[in-house]
Amino acid sequence: MMSTIRQGLIAGLCAGFLAALLFVVDYGPANSLHGVARWLALDSQGAGRFVGFLLMLMLGAVFGVLFGVLGGRRQATLGRALGMGLLMGVTWWAVVVFALGTVINHLRFDFGSWLFSFIPLLVYGLLLGSLSFQWRKQHA
Repeated sequence: MMSTIRQGLIAGLCAGFLAALLFVVDYGPANSLHGVARWLALDSQGAGRFVGFLLMLMLGAVFGVLFGVLGGRRQATLGRALGMGLLMGVTWWAVVVFALGTVINHLRFDFGSWLFSFIPLLVYGLLLGSLSFQWRKQHA
């Protein structure tokens, strides 16, 4: 069980890093990372990009561990890993972006902001599922 959690943690960190890169290349030099920092009301003019990048890594690791725990010792199939990864991306969006960002921090919620955060988190979920499937298959 610990190896599955460790693989989920590492896959979550890698997928979080790659998803953070999506926020770096969009709309100028990492300006989108201010939005990530705003999810938890940690944005500032000087350090907002850095805080947003660290949040993507930390939240990626947290949801990667949750992925590892839920995956458990079940047989790893590509479909199950990708489905659970997508579920982690949707859960991240629902808990952090929607519940904390929109409801608690009263951020604006419209279709553009929904797509702006939802699509990269789905990409995070797909990366998480595929990375963990590949690593689990290699270590099996």
